[in-house]
Amino acid sequence: MKRTVLIMFLMAAALGVVFAAPAGQKTINFLGTWGGQEADVFMAMVKPFEEKTGIKVELESTRDLDAVITTRVEAGNPPDIAALPGPGKLVELAQGGKLIELSKILDMKEFDKNYSSGWKTLGTVNGKLYGVFMKAAIKGLVWYDPVTFKDKGLKVPTNDWTWTQMMDLSKQAISKGLAPWAIGVESGSASGWVGTDWLENIFLRVNGPDKYRDWYEGKLSWTSPEVKKAWETWGQIIADPKMIYGGSGYVNSTNFGNAAAPLFAQPPQALLHQQASFIQGFITTQFPTLKPVQDFNFVAFPSIDAKYSKAVESAADVVGVFRDTPEIRQFVNYLASAEAQAFWAPTGALATNRNVPLSSYSDDLTKRAADILNKSEIVVFDASDMMKPEMNAAFWSAIVSYVDNPKQLDSILAGLEKVRREAYK
Repeated sequence: MKRTVLIMFLMAAALGVVFAAPAGQKTINFLGTWGGQEADVFMAMVKPFEEKTGIKVELESTRDLDAVITTRVEAGNPPDIAALPGPGKLVELAQGGKLIELSKILDMKEFDKNYSSGWKTLGTVNGKLYGVFMKAAIKGLVWYDPVTFKDKGLKVPTNDWTWTQMMDLSKQAISKGLAPWAIGVESGSASGWVGTDWLENIFLRVNGPDKYRDWYEGKLSWTSPEVKKAWETWGQIIADPKMIYGGSGYVNSTNFGNAAAPLFAQPPQALLHQQASFIQGFITTQFPTLKPVQDFNFVAFPSIDAKYSKAVESAADVVGVFRDTPEIRQFVNYLASAEAQAFWAPTGALATNRNVPLSSYSDDLTKRAADILNKSEIVVFDASDMMKPEMNAAFWSAIVSYVDNPKQLDSILAGLEKVRREAYK
């Protein structure tokens, strides 16, 4: 019976069904994209809250979250709470006066104690807090095979390493007969996005979070010294044939999900691979006998300017609130708590509340990623995802062009600047 109910629940969630509470019962409507396993985890997280308070939470799941939220808000029938499709939507709704300021809802003393200033800044619009982030992932991790390091007599880097140390290690790899980097940016119509992650991590660590925000908001020229320096810094790797496995043709033709494979070939062909925490699943699918930590591991993206050494680029679900009632206040404070966020930890998602214990995570690699996130002082969201769609698409395309011909950087940046001027009129 329980299995039948669960199957019905998951099918309904995937189809966008609302799970309604009995008539007369206090309820909260929560809108999100979560179906399947994510819907299951969400409802498991909700259960202790419902049992403690007697308040029911309805999960409304949809694949077209942006359109559904826009339609319901315009119709004057918004959800009570929603997991928004990124910080851009949060800014749009907050500036339009559609969201409730969370300092009126949250226990801010607890919030400030449990969240880094980076998450608070990311959820703030015009000086007021409107978003709580949860269920995060880290981008810019540098992956490697510990066995290769041991066999080649190389020293494994630590999370406090620098760009200079990374480049020194890359040169050592060449002397050992390895390509320092395995990179693949092919992703169908989204080809190039992998390179944007490289540039975002570099830009952040060179120029800091304020300039980073100016960049994705379209306030900073693509031909500016700040932007050009980020490309040239990446060029130390991507523009040097000795640095990349297979050359530029391989980089542009290799799907991002397969790009780490040269690290685990027999014999190994490359030493390092940059990718977000989700790449672990691709590695274990391709190489099912490999064991985390023992056979593949990662370190944080290296520091470039010491002022920004505790910076991370992330992706995360952000919760926005459309109505203010006593029941909603209770639930939002619960969502922000370590108790609630611990439910996501076994799935590989990272909690934004830094008091979720590392023991909640199911494997050592996820614990390490959570530790990096917990110790961060600056948190930013993926810049290309925050740009206007036409700017984002041009950025992806520019990556492919730059990999193909790095000598054309000035004309590539001039083309991006032309798009910026048109898109951000």
